[in-house]
Parts: sequence; C-alpha cells; structure tokens
Amino acid sequence: MDSISGKVKEIISNRLQAIAKEIKHLTSVPNDAQHLRVEIDHVKGIVDHINSRLSWKGRQPLAVVSIWVSTQEQIVQSAEEVFLQYVENKHRRFCCCCPHCFLVKRSSRKIRNALAEIDDLLKMKDSDFPKNGDLEEPPERLMPPMGKELVGAFVQEKLSELETWVLEDDSVRVVGVYGMPGLGKTSLLKQINNNVKVINFFKLVIWVTVSGESDISALQRRIFETIELPWRSNLSIDEAAGVLLSVFKERRLLLILDDVRRSIDVSNLGISVSENTKKVVLTSRDKEVCSSMRADKMIAMKHLTEEEGWDLFCRGAFVAGEDQNMDSEIEQLARSVAKECKGHPLAIKTLARTTPPLHSTAPSAWENILKELKEIDPQFHRIHEEILSELFKPLKHSYDALETDELRLCFLYLAAYREHEEIDADQLIQLWLAEGLVKSRFEGRYVFLKILADRCLVDIEVKEENGHDIWKVKIHDLLRDMAVHIAEIDQKSLFRAGQSLTEFRYSLFANPQWVRISLIHKRISFLPDKFVCRKLMTLLLNSNTIEEVPEGFLDKLDMLMVLDLSNTPIKFLPKSIYLLNNLKYLQLSNTQIRVLHDQTFELNRVQFLDLSFSLLITIQSMIKEMKSLQILKLAHCYDLEFVSPDISQLTSLEELDMWKTLFAFSPELETGEEIKKASLQDICKLHRLKRLRLTLKSPIEERTVGNLVELQELWLLWMPQVRQTHLPTDMRAMHNLEKLHLYDCHLEGTPDLFSELQNLNYIKLKSSNLLLTLSGLGLGRLSSLKEMEIEECLLLTELGEEFGRKDCFPRLRKLKLWMLPSLESLSTSVEEGALPMLQTLAIFHCMKFKVLPCGLDNLKSLEQIRGYKEWWNEINWEDEVMKNHLYGKYVEIVQIRDNCHV
Repeated sequence: MDSISGKVKEIISNRLQAIAKEIKHLTSVPNDAQHLRVEIDHVKGIVDHINSRLSWKGRQPLAVVSIWVSTQEQIVQSAEEVFLQYVENKHRRFCCCCPHCFLVKRSSRKIRNALAEIDDLLKMKDSDFPKNGDLEEPPERLMPPMGKELVGAFVQEKLSELETWVLEDDSVRVVGVYGMPGLGKTSLLKQINNNVKVINFFKLVIWVTVSGESDISALQRRIFETIELPWRSNLSIDEAAGVLLSVFKERRLLLILDDVRRSIDVSNLGISVSENTKKVVLTSRDKEVCSSMRADKMIAMKHLTEEEGWDLFCRGAFVAGEDQNMDSEIEQLARSVAKECKGHPLAIKTLARTTPPLHSTAPSAWENILKELKEIDPQFHRIHEEILSELFKPLKHSYDALETDELRLCFLYLAAYREHEEIDADQLIQLWLAEGLVKSRFEGRYVFLKILADRCLVDIEVKEENGHDIWKVKIHDLLRDMAVHIAEIDQKSLFRAGQSLTEFRYSLFANPQWVRISLIHKRISFLPDKFVCRKLMTLLLNSNTIEEVPEGFLDKLDMLMVLDLSNTPIKFLPKSIYLLNNLKYLQLSNTQIRVLHDQTFELNRVQFLDLSFSLLITIQSMIKEMKSLQILKLAHCYDLEFVSPDISQLTSLEELDMWKTLFAFSPELETGEEIKKASLQDICKLHRLKRLRLTLKSPIEERTVGNLVELQELWLLWMPQVRQTHLPTDMRAMHNLEKLHLYDCHLEGTPDLFSELQNLNYIKLKSSNLLLTLSGLGLGRLSSLKEMEIEECLLLTELGEEFGRKDCFPRLRKLKLWMLPSLESLSTSVEEGALPMLQTLAIFHCMKFKVLPCGLDNLKSLEQIRGYKEWWNEINWEDEVMKNHLYGKYVEIVQIRDNCHV
C-alpha cells in the first residue's frame, strides 16, 4: 500500500513539476520574446559587420564564413516569423483551458526553439571561425595569367647574348634594344632585371621607365625614389647628379632605361660608363636613339614566326595540353585568328584571352571571332607612326570582348592618366565609385581589375608600404593609345593627359557632348570665364598651373560628378561650386586654398573630399551639411587652426585623415575655451570610422576611444610636450584593428594591452622614449601580427625573451629596428621553432647591437638581414658556423650623409 502511495505521489509530483514548468514557460514568454529580439539583432549586427569589413577591405570571405552567413539567413528568417506571431498574439488573454492558451504554448515552444537555434549558430561561429580573427581570404597578388617566359628562338638567342654582354664582356658598357611597340622589348629587359645572376653580380640594379615626357630632373627624382633617397625640390640637376655619383661610387651598377624617346646624358644620372663597374641597358623605338647614346651593342626586335605566334596564342587561349587533341576544323580557324596578330606578342596575348573554352566551342564561335576582327574599322588616329592598323584590330577586339559597358568604361578610364604612369588602384577605384561604375572597393579591386589583368589589358604590381598592400596599375602605351581613341569616338571622353598643352582651348573642350575630360599634367594657367558642357561627368585638371577658377566656369556643368583640381596653385573655389548638385568626388590636395566658402558645404552628395597639403585654416560648422561624406582627408594641413565639433555629425564618415596638422585634439573641451573646437570625444562619435589618423595635444584618457569598434587602421601622433605614459585600456575593445601606428607616445608600458587585438597585423612604435622593454605588452601572443617597426625608442634596452620563444610571434614576417641606441640584442637565444615565418630582419643605427642571438641561423624562413656595412662588420661572432650561414643572407644597405639610406 505504501509503495502504491509512493508511486501516486511521484506521479502527482512529476505532473505538478511539469505544470509548474509549463506555467513558468508561459509567464516568461514576454521575456523570452524580448531576448529573441535581442539575439536576432545581435546576429544581424554580426552579419553587417562581416559585410562591412569585406566591402571595406575588398576581400572575399573564407568558406566557413560564407557557410555561416548562408546558414544564419534561414535561422534568422524563421526566428523573425516566430517573433511576429508572438506580437500578433500577445494582446490576447489566456487561461489553462482556452484556445488562446494553446497559441501561447505553441508560441513559447517556438521561441525557445528559435533561441536554441541561434545559440547553436553563435557556437558554430565561435568554433569554426579562425581564432586569429581572419574573416576573409588573403589578397591575391595579381599577375598576367600567361606567365613571364619569353617565346621565340630569336628572342631566346638575344637574351643569351644580352646576359653575356651584361655579365661577362667588359668592353660592353651600353646595350640598346630597339623596335616597334608590342614586340617584347620591355619583356626582354625584365628577364635581365629579374635574373638571379645579374642581381648577385651587381650591387644595384635600377629600373626607370623614361617615356617621351621625362626631363633629366624627373628622371633623377625617379631614381632617388627607386633607391629610397629623399628628394628635395630645390635640387639642381648638377646637385642631384652629385648625390647619385656619391651613392654609386665604387659599386657595381646596372641601370635599365625603358622606352627612351630621345638621347640622355647618363652622367646626369650619376653614371660614368667609362667605369667597368657601370653598365646601361636601354629600350627605344628608334635605332638612332641607341646610336646617339653610344650603344656598344644593339638588338633589333623582330616579329614572332607563325609557329611561335601560334605557340604563344595556345598558352593564353587553352588549358595546358588542351590544344593537342583539337578538332582539325577548329584548329584551322584558331590558327587564322592567331595570324591576325601578325606576330605581335602583345596583340597575341590580349586576343588569346578573349577566346571561348575549347571543350564547349563550335566552329561557328571561331568564325564569328574572325568575322569581328575583319570588320573592325582600321582607321586609327595614330599618335605613334609605328602603330599599324593590323595591330589595332586584335587589341580592339580584346576591348570589345569585355562583358559589360561598365567594365569597358573602367578600362578606358586608364587613358585619363599619363603614358607609363603607375596608377594607384585605390585612387582609380574611387573615381569608378563616383561615376557608379562599380558598387564597392571589393568589386573594383577583386572583380574588375582582376578581369582586366586576366585579359592582359593591364599589369598590376603589388607593393608593401607601412603594412599595406599598395596596388599599382599600368597599361601598355599601345593599349593606352587605343583607349584614348575609343574613349573619344565611342564614349565622348577627351583624354589629353601629359600632352604639351598650355591653354584651355575653348574651341576643343567646349563640345557639349563631352562626358569626360582629362587634362592632367599640362601647363594650363587660365580657365575660360564660360564653359558650357552639360553632359560632363568627370573633369580632371590636376597638376596644372591654374591659379583661379572663374565664377562662370562651373555654372553650366550640371552633371559633374568628379572634379580634380589638386596640385594647382588655386587659392579659392568660386561660389558657383554649389551648383554642382551631382558632385561626389572633390580633390583639392596640394592647393593654396585657405578657406572653403559656405557654398562648398552645400554639396551634400560629395562622398570624397581631399584637402591634404593645402593651406586650409578652418573647417567650419557647415561641414555637418555634407551628410554623404565617407572620406575626408586633411593630412599635412600645417595652417589648420580650427575644426568645428560639428564634424561629429558626419555619420557616414569611414575615413578621417588629419595626420600632422596644426590642429591637435584634446580628449574634451578645454577649460576657458571661448569658441568650442572639436575634441577627441567628438571624433569618437563617428562610429563607422574604419581609418583614423590624428594629432593629439594631450593624453588620451580612459573610456574615450572604446566606441571606435569598427576601426581597422589607427595612426596617433602626440605633440612633443605630451606625456602619454600608458595607453587607455578601452583600446582593447578595438577588436577589428589591423594597423596601429603610435608616434611620440612616451610609453612606459601598458601591461598586456595588445594581446586582445587579435586582428592586428602591423604595428609601428616610434619615439616611445620611456619604453625599456617590449616584454609584457602582449605582442608575442598576436596571432595575426606580420610586421613590426620599432623606431627611435632611446631607452629601449631589450625586445624581450618572447622574441626567442617558439610559442610567440607565429606569423611575424618583417621586423625593422631603427635608431635604438640602447638596444643590445633581440633576445638571449632563439629556440627551435621560434619566429617560424620571419623573412626580413632590418637593423639600422643600433650602435650597441653587436651580438645576434644564438639559433638565429636556424630560422628556415629567414631570407635577408638588412643593415649598414659598418654595423655588419662590427658584429661579434661567437659561432663560426652561424656566421658562415648568415653571411649569405646579409643585404648591404648603402649609407650616405644625413642618415639617408638606400
């Protein structure tokens, strides 16, 4: 009986617990629903952050990120439906026996299930996403897809001769390579430039593209930049030649001059070809130029034979080996297509990339290509006499084969720049964005530019600078000439960059049909009082001597979206600027503008405004009207005295650059200040900022910068009298930070500050004059850190033992140490497995650094140790084996006066 009673009690107890649990669920429905709403918004916020980051950085998502984003779409959509059902039913009364109670019970279960799914989703994110914070695929280093090897028996023979003349024949001082454009002169010289034997034989190999526009001073400046010498604009030709002569003295040097149009006196470039240690190799279209430069040997470039042309065509058109089993009819047609290029390598490579896939192509497709080639109008406005109509046809077909009008326009935009110019990809894409040709930086860089590179219509070079991959875009001069012609005829775009025009000729430029005009790098001093061009969308007038923009010049440019007046001596904008209602891009850097009229701030569609290196003295309150502004650049405005706090109302701003301006920020409004100026707190209200460069005149206080959670790049410069001994701990909230520059920050140390910044891949500490060690800052635990620069930290005695431990700095590739007079070593020793990815170690002006740590020679990835010869010769070697091993990795850096280095 007791046992029965016990079972009954247990049943009743379980039932009561179930009812209590059910009642608890029912009564907690409002809280659960509110929790669900919060979690839905949380997931949406994560997705927005991912999309924003990918768009800003121009990267493709990792596969696990793509899968997670796709998965969350269904879960969030289902959860939102559950929440809406709850909202519809929540106003109804319920009891334990009515139908509405059933609805609430069902709603309760759905809410709990939705919460469980979101919880699983977030756990999936935590477990699957990389621990180092990477959400995107690393950027591709885009190169033309057909490879760099040379084709043809003739060119291979001449390459062998050229190697012999350069490396072995002391009687040969100057070699000239000449021939019409597109035959591979530059490609031949690139083989020499990249030849390992040549690099090892000569201490310096310098490449300079000359072109017809360069004067001696411009060439000298390019050489200075190439060898990282600071250039002063007041250097005379003789002074610059003297500096170069001192650098090149007693060193083996090969100077490669590409596309020389007229004779050059190389002694002005610091070279005496009478020395056995100096040689010059040049390319030119004209044999007489090679002769006038006293070439000891010359190579006349030739067209490829028919079979060589077919071989090159197959490399670009087909997958390796695919042409071996080609249908005979298609092969005959494909060979006919290749013949249309007349043995020109450039034409063959570009045309080959337009052909359809071989495995799914009918003969009719190749017949159509032949027909299109023959129908192309050969009437080509030839800027260069050597350009033949048969060469124009295959190049024009490559352009026509681009899939969209937007892509074709993006290609034509390259003709707006000077011949041979290295075009900054970010600048180019910003123009595309302004005209609406691309939707984002990502599309511009990783879709459009990639397609153009794959089609061999552009070359892309990736350079590293301050931890960034800087993309430079170049277009062959033949393709540029073609683009100039097509742009003018088909797109009503007048591109005259670099030509020797000295006036804005109204008769030529006032065509009401022009859509784009580029007059970059002219000598134009005056603009007309009237300029009627109502369809004009882009006007590039930068790098001229224009001193004034007349009031009537802009008032008939209704459709203008892009205006570039940079690098001109203009002192103000006309008040008629406000009439440019469609303007999105306004470039005014390196001008003499001191004040912007209020009318300028009425341009509420402008997304990009650059006044860097200008004489600007104030940013007034009206700046708040520019609601669409995404990028504002004021760097190096040395006269800028006032910035309105209303800058905080630029809610769309993603990039603010105020690097080394006269105006410096305080954390908050200064006591007794009559007119309120922008403070650091005002800047920290700009929650969408991704790139920020500022000058500070007082220490950053706690709980000031923690809101800038979207920042990916941060540059901070403290004025000399400021003592920022510890960084604020709320900087740890900047989880998306990737690049960090700290200048004149007198750190004593902020324990473990950096360890939570797991996306940080580059850091530079300059002039932290109280810092004794890097130990304890948490740098060693940064799984993404790839590059570190430590400069002018006068009391820094050690980097810390973590630099030698195998569990630290897992991805560090470059370490640069500059002017650290107290530093004695990296660490005591380097454990096996430590610094597994370190490639470059650069050490300059570290007088006490005389001993390299034991085990450094065991680093398998180490490629070079860079430093001055005087430092290298004074190293105390305790291990002869280590010395012999590292000697092969040493790269001498030439030191000259004023601490300049090459």
